[in-house]
Amino acid sequence: MSKKSTDKLLKLIEQEKHLDSFFADNSEEFENTTLHDELERLLSLYALNKAMVVRNSLLDKTYAYQIFEGKKNNPSRSKLLAICLAMGITLPETQRLLRLGHAEQLHPRNIRDCVIIHSIHHHVSVLKTNDILFDMEKELLE
Repeated sequence: MSKKSTDKLLKLIEQEKHLDSFFADNSEEFENTTLHDELERLLSLYALNKAMVVRNSLLDKTYAYQIFEGKKNNPSRSKLLAICLAMGITLPETQRLLRLGHAEQLHPRNIRDCVIIHSIHHHVSVLKTNDILFDMEKELLE
């Protein structure tokens, strides 16, 4: 994985006159994992049943399977979060999936995100998380 700090990479980008050289010299710093790859890794790691995860996510079945199959590379943040909760994965794993899905990571200064972070840590279902969000008049997970 990464060997250089983000600050170091930023300084190198600023100093480099030729972008091709920057990429060639720092190729090991870039992540090549796809959202699909990471979902498959997590399913395997935790011996999760994809059908059960899809059912527990409360997402449209066809759409959820398209995410898992890599046909939807940029699903909405809410859909990814529903999958993460349904999988019962950790906060760092959730943040990684959000990053790979090109979605904003969870932030503890956002009330909705706090509810979701709490749900992740306490293995709260998507349904119960939506109940809490509804009561707080926050956007539900799709």
